[in-house]
Order: sequence, then C-alpha cells, then structure tokens
Amino acid sequence: MLEEVLGVDIGYGFVKGYDGQNEIVFPSVVGIGRDISYQTLLTNYKSPLDTLSINYNGKNYFIGDYAIRQSSIPSRSLDIKKPEDLNTLLLYLTALGIYSTEQQKQFSVVTGLPTNYILSYQNQLADLLSGEHHITIKLRGKNENKQFVVNDIRIVPQPFGTLFNLVLDNNGQVADHEMSNKIVGIADIGFKTADFVVSDSLEFVDRLSSSSTNGMVSAYEIIAAMIRSRYKIDKKDYELDQIVKNKSIRIAGEDHDISDIISEAYYNLAAKIKTELDSLWDYRELDSIILTGGGGEALSEYLIPRFNNMMLVQDAQFANVKGFWKLAKNKDSQ
Repeated sequence: MLEEVLGVDIGYGFVKGYDGQNEIVFPSVVGIGRDISYQTLLTNYKSPLDTLSINYNGKNYFIGDYAIRQSSIPSRSLDIKKPEDLNTLLLYLTALGIYSTEQQKQFSVVTGLPTNYILSYQNQLADLLSGEHHITIKLRGKNENKQFVVNDIRIVPQPFGTLFNLVLDNNGQVADHEMSNKIVGIADIGFKTADFVVSDSLEFVDRLSSSSTNGMVSAYEIIAAMIRSRYKIDKKDYELDQIVKNKSIRIAGEDHDISDIISEAYYNLAAKIKTELDSLWDYRELDSIILTGGGGEALSEYLIPRFNNMMLVQDAQFANVKGFWKLAKNKDSQ
C-alpha cells in the first residue's frame, strides 16, 4: 500500500484536511446517528460532505452539517483534554476516511494542538490517533468500509503550521530562507483558543508562546446574547456559523441584517486579544506578526491597525493545515 501524506487540523470549530491537492472542511460537530424515515433523491445537496456519517465500534455518528440538521443532540465539544474526548477521534477518523480512496490505506499525518497543551497532551493524542483504524463512512449517500494505518503522526504547536506553510516548499524543504531566519510572532485565532507563538530562526521560543480561551466562541457568545435580546431567539454556537457568515438571521422567511451585532462582538474580542498580545510581546522586538486562522481572517480589520508590523496570511483558514502537510512531506524533520 502506498503511504499518503496528510495534514489534519482538528479545530474546535472546524476540521480541515489537506493532501497536497484537495482541501476539506466541515464543522467539528458530532451527533448520535439515527435511521432517517424518508429520503428523496431530489434533495439538493451542495457537497458530498452534506450527508457525512461514520460507524465506529458498532455505533453510528452523524458528522458536521449532517449532525446539525439531523441529530437530536449535536455537540461541538470544547474540552481542552482532546485525547480524552471521543469527538476528537471521530472527527479525525472521518477526515482520514474522506481521503481513503481505497479500502486499505496507509498515512503519515501531522496535526496540531493549542500551544499551552502541547507538553501535556501530545504523547497521549499521538497514541490515540496512530495505528490501525476501521470505520464505515457514508459519502454521497453510499456506505464504504475503510481500513487504514497511521504509520507516523507528529503533533506540533498549532500556529507553527502557518510558519511551515510560509517557509517550506511542497517537498518540505526550506524555501524562504529570509523568513526562516527572522524573529516572527504568529497569532492564530481559532474557535475556542487564541494561540500565540514566537519563532526565532525556526526555533520555538517557549517563554513568548502561550494560549488563551479568547477564541471566536467569545464573539459568538456576545452575538448569541444580542440576538436573544433583539429577536427573542436562542441560537447554539453551531447554529451561528452560517448566520455569522451571511451577517443575517432569517426569521419567518425574512432576512434581518445583523452586521452591527457582529461588528460590535468582533471589536470587543479584538480588544481583548490586543491586550493579551501587549502583555506577552513587545511587538517592536519582532520582525513581523503573522495573523492566521479563520478567526484571524474575521478579526483582521480590527486587529491589524493596532500593530505596525502585523499582516494577515493568505488563505488564513487553511494556512495551518497546509503547513502540516508540508512538514509531513519532510521525513528528515521527524
């Protein structure tokens, strides 16, 4: 069996995957599966991932948007102890199942953990994710049995994925020598956590690297509270994804603009993150600050004007996972 190199980002908000050609993304939501009473071929599904489900250890689970639509109790787990959370494994196996184009597959995988949790959980998470796995995955309405072996798994501080994406080429070799020799701060705004790392000539500077819980979920909490106050409607965090993306909420067939609510929530969250960065770094000592992550893209207009040397990385939502893939290509970096 040919080994495939894969980057997987098991985020609290979304799971991302990259194999060098194909990107995948789906919400980090899991729900207990159920028999659907009626299905029609006329349903207008936009993606093969719209009906995503897996069977693992004899139990069926709906994943991503399918869990949001069809599960009685969907959950987006925000547990910091990822290795002890079944959802972590289910989301990871789903991603690998999507990339398993054959019934049997071998993988070499790089993934990440929030900066503060690397030391505590990387070995435990590696044990959970490596080795042989068996699942049945439903894609495009069809169940497929998959068996795959993860021969090698590496776990890095989450924001380092973006740095690897910037400095490595598609063979995992250093291509941008200028960037690789700089002192760089990376601010990675995710769903639950905001992660900050400093790299000095590609060395992880531990004393200047940290995590906080001021991720996008903090903005979602503000948005949910303001929607509740204005429209008397309660929305779970996984229900807010599309609402925030559209900047509107649909009530009784009518769209209501909530861009003012989102702007206020983002402004307040950006102010918190600015305070954290000021307490952690003197930005004048850094050659540049790279803003990354889906949350980084969302908050960029509120954060970048506060720092003279901050820039938003291109394709911010996928920057980490693409860097994971590039690192996985370099076998000498193990």
